[in-house]
Amino acid sequence: MRIVLTFAALIGSLAYAPIAAAAGTCTGVWPSYWQDPAFDKVGMWLGQKVTNSPASQNWNPKNPAYTNPPWQISDAYSAGKPDDPKAQKWRDKKFDAMFKPGISQADKAKLAHDYAWALMHYIQEGHIDSGNVNTDWNHCKNSKRQWFNMPFQTYNVLQGREFIHGLTREAPVSVSVASQPAMLGTTVWAVAFYNGNAAPTLASVWGPNGVATVPTKNLGFPEGTAIGKLLFTTATPTDMPFLTNMPSWTANTSMGKAGTSNPTFCTPPNESMPKQSVDCPRSPSKVTLIQFDVAVRDNRAPTGWVFGTFVADGQQKAAEKNPWNRISLLGLMWGDDTPPAGQLAFSFPPDPKKNGFTQEVIAWDVVGRLNKAGGSVVSAQPGHLGCNSRLNGPADNVNSSCTSCHMTASVPDKNTNVPSLLSQFGPNLTPQCAPPGTDPSKQKNGVTFAQMDGLYFAPTKCATSFISTVNGASIYGPDTPTYPDGGKTWISTDFSLQMSGALVQWMVWQQALADDKADAAKPKAAAEAFKAGKPERVFGAQMPERGEAGK
Repeated sequence: MRIVLTFAALIGSLAYAPIAAAAGTCTGVWPSYWQDPAFDKVGMWLGQKVTNSPASQNWNPKNPAYTNPPWQISDAYSAGKPDDPKAQKWRDKKFDAMFKPGISQADKAKLAHDYAWALMHYIQEGHIDSGNVNTDWNHCKNSKRQWFNMPFQTYNVLQGREFIHGLTREAPVSVSVASQPAMLGTTVWAVAFYNGNAAPTLASVWGPNGVATVPTKNLGFPEGTAIGKLLFTTATPTDMPFLTNMPSWTANTSMGKAGTSNPTFCTPPNESMPKQSVDCPRSPSKVTLIQFDVAVRDNRAPTGWVFGTFVADGQQKAAEKNPWNRISLLGLMWGDDTPPAGQLAFSFPPDPKKNGFTQEVIAWDVVGRLNKAGGSVVSAQPGHLGCNSRLNGPADNVNSSCTSCHMTASVPDKNTNVPSLLSQFGPNLTPQCAPPGTDPSKQKNGVTFAQMDGLYFAPTKCATSFISTVNGASIYGPDTPTYPDGGKTWISTDFSLQMSGALVQWMVWQQALADDKADAAKPKAAAEAFKAGKPERVFGAQMPERGEAGK
């Protein structure tokens, strides 16, 4: 009987058996990708149509489309070691001035440029010298320093890692481009990696036995933690000429329905995981680098975090020999230029293109180059930025910012609830970044536009809770969040949305195991339920994910 056999495979331990051979920092303790065959026996992909494995796609050197070996997750967290501070050039005292008031916009821009590129070169070292873009970014065997990936971004059918390069589905992005009158529907796929400084925090959650410990208090990443994230788009140079000369990868992605507004984004109805695997099958396709995000823990920043966004600039940087260097800095931010109480984030600070920001720098010349590919909808052009021109890239949301999204990152509560990345994505909430003159009826539950901006653009510090209350009441309702110990304040994952999303997936998987265990304890009833058509597994939780750029 299906349920008994599934649970029988788990009796004694929930630890996972590693794959045959560990490579560098890749142990195989955690699944490398959705439908990783090493985890078939524990029933993780129960009832699903398999389209995301090397065997299912005939992915081997004899296949003419083959580009590189299947991706492996770098997960030896307990062996991680902090990097030498001397190797982290952005920590130099010369950058202290960038964080201090009174510095001129010109000097701030120069320091921000040098800081961001120091971080980028650090991230690139040992990653971009294989001689082949398809085999670059091997986190298991970096010759310069350790790099690790967030585990358990593998259980969700629709977003789960693909097996060729470890990309997860990020978001649908509709872009206004000059090449066509209608909005161009695209999808972003991405992979991120953390340096050795982050390893102790990762190890505190993701154990070497393949079992997670869900945090019960705020997490914190140590000083010097550095994160890189490659973001690829389904768009082509025909759609966006600045993608010309940029690195492209073959990735095992899903597609939507032809003739829809976004045929690259699969959006099945609310259905079981096995049905989703049928309705959104994976197949190899080309994606192109559009954005490269970086982040670093730096105590000089008011929030404790610095975020940077680089973007594809393939025409301007065509002379760069290494294609991974055909990028330009779009901006760097180390705060959120929080609006004063009662003021709107849409209008504060006034005219940042002319006057600049206090806690960030935008490269307006790069914005202009991106927007040369743009169409008539200004807010959806490739260089749209975020709320009131705060830093956000082409893959991000126009109503937010890097800091605004990441500060919401939280441990799921007992009902697997997490904060909405934007209030627009929450249930019946007042929208953030509302422009002056917005219809007052859009203010929900007594929360004004300015009050919502006060939450989502707050000066939240690293490793501290995201505050989601107005006048003592949670904007998500009186029972959200509620943690097992009764706690009603969000537990921070320290600006790590990947940690938050991975914990959601882990908790959903644990509930599936608990259901299997309950069925195994009552085999006769389970057998009868199976014959009667026992409901298939459903991923019922909301992931902390981005939505459309203009929504």
